[in-house]
Amino acid sequence: MIKPVAYVALLFLLIASLCYTGCQKELPDGGIARGTLKDSSGICFNEIVHGTFYNGIVPGSDTAYVEVKVNVTKPGQYTISTNEQNGLSFSGSGVFVNTGINTVKLHTKGVPLNKAVTGFAVYFDTSECAFSISVHDSAELHPLLPIDNNNWKFTDGRSGITYKGLFENNYLLELGTLKVLVLATKPAQQPGDSTFMINIGLPSGVIKPGNYSTDDAPTGIVFKTFSDACLNCAGGGLIPLSTGATVSLTINSYDETTKIIKGHFSGTTVDWNNIVSQIKDGEFTAVMR
Repeated sequence: MIKPVAYVALLFLLIASLCYTGCQKELPDGGIARGTLKDSSGICFNEIVHGTFYNGIVPGSDTAYVEVKVNVTKPGQYTISTNEQNGLSFSGSGVFVNTGINTVKLHTKGVPLNKAVTGFAVYFDTSECAFSISVHDSAELHPLLPIDNNNWKFTDGRSGITYKGLFENNYLLELGTLKVLVLATKPAQQPGDSTFMINIGLPSGVIKPGNYSTDDAPTGIVFKTFSDACLNCAGGGLIPLSTGATVSLTINSYDETTKIIKGHFSGTTVDWNNIVSQIKDGEFTAVMR
């Protein structure tokens, strides 16, 4: 026989359980939120950009983000995202519980490629707005700043300009019995873009630390801007011996588990004016495919 106190407690738990499973408010439209990024006049809300963005450096997930406002008309699950520009995009997702003005934090994905003011289109439901961020030159941080995986940089000794970018196609190329390490970017497609490629002939057929020279075919480097200004492009990146210019490339380390290769390069090369130019502070890291 159940005692009165125990019976009341059991009845309370039963009612609470039924209310939890049967009294919850169902989200409309299959749980998908509805709303707009614009106010009642059809004007986009102001976005707030947080943090500082540098080319070639992964933005901090907690410090570099964008806040957007949403006028929610129906609660539910949401995804707010941007297009990809300059190697970077933003997105945020979650659940809107209340209607009215809500603020969403959009986190970054990718790495900024070039120093530039970069505009993004942001989308939610059927609305579209826009915002811009300023990507700063990472050389401002420190000239000896370590570079992350799949990055490269060097300074043109004549102009003093430091170039940097991302490797996106790293592999071993077989040329008959010879294997060549290839680290390459995408081709330059628009103003501000640059193409950079390192080729290193591997006499042993495997990647290992050591010194390599552009005097030894097929080792070479190619750097080309969108405007076709070309550093050491003759012969597919091989410097003619008659110029007296030589780039020395060094593989500092290669981890066979992580496939991460690190190195540096320096020396002299021929710029697009056919003048011998010094290469300074050349560094590269890459993850092999």
